[in-house]
Amino acid sequence: MNNEKIKESGLKEIAKIGLENEKISRWRTRLLDYKFNDAYPDDKYVWLTNVLALKGVNSGNFGVGCILVDVYGNVVVQGHNEVFHPYFRSDRHAEMVVMDEFEDIQLDISKIQFTLYTSLESCPMCFVRLITSGVNKVLYASPDMTGGMVREKKNLPQFWLDLYEGKVFSQARCSQELINAANEIFHLNVDELIKKIKNIHAMKKRS
Repeated sequence: MNNEKIKESGLKEIAKIGLENEKISRWRTRLLDYKFNDAYPDDKYVWLTNVLALKGVNSGNFGVGCILVDVYGNVVVQGHNEVFHPYFRSDRHAEMVVMDEFEDIQLDISKIQFTLYTSLESCPMCFVRLITSGVNKVLYASPDMTGGMVREKKNLPQFWLDLYEGKVFSQARCSQELINAANEIFHLNVDELIKKIKNIHAMKKRS
């Protein structure tokens, strides 16, 4: 998929992002104005994950976006975190949303030639899901210093380490601007949403 098609796809998603929130609106403009840097082979794909991450924030979810790309560079599935909206689902991380959709449609298709891009380093739950899925390469934009699992994979049980063998999980080759964008978009509402989860837990304890 060439730069123009990726840009077109992203612009369609940006058009769905509202202008009411000043911080979101500011990021919307920055992503609209961003020019792909051809010095980085993953730049256009990471840009699209950032667009989707911002769409996630705009819908009241965590700011993480994700896409699955085939061997020809075509984006076959895209999505963002959906933990809170349209309704609370604790498993609906961006990677889960994308893999659920792909596996529901593309039955019995090997995923070894696919690459998954995510705006944020995968958490333990998503990391194990992706290992199990058979996706051979997973590339993230921003490290998650508090919740990421890729850099902590040595702490996995041996079963998962064995299943991980031969797969590539690493940081995408994109501009520092997009890395920073992924991190900052994620932090737009993360504190608010973590507090919301803690409140849900507290309510369940009282009931």
